[in-house]
Amino acid sequence: MNIYDKLYDLTNAIKSSAEFQRYKYAAEKVEQNPTHSQMLKDYLKVQMQIQMAKMMGTEPPQEVVEQFNMLYTAVSPIESIGEFMQAQAYFSSIVDDIMKAITDATKIDASFLNIYPDGLFGMDE
Repeated sequence: MNIYDKLYDLTNAIKSSAEFQRYKYAAEKVEQNPTHSQMLKDYLKVQMQIQMAKMMGTEPPQEVVEQFNMLYTAVSPIESIGEFMQAQAYFSSIVDDIMKAITDATKIDASFLNIYPDGLFGMDE
């Protein structure tokens, strides 16, 4: 068994899956409308700022949260953007499941590396 052959099979299965096709179609549908495309990009950018702040263990600034809420209110009624967000969430859960299956199967735990024993910036976290 060649692992790269299996990887090729997996990538082809993903690309031909109904879930990926729905995600791709939804993205293309949003891109057809430049205004909707820009609105979605703005929304996703602010969403990423909030997620990054939470991953760093901090609360995002109130103005960012307010901007996110305002953008959500603007994009949520747009059918093509709603379809994209649903398709993205579902496809992302599939990718997460694949990554979890690989991690579980290989029992890889990167904590043994202990690259930053005193935290990322030399301070205890």
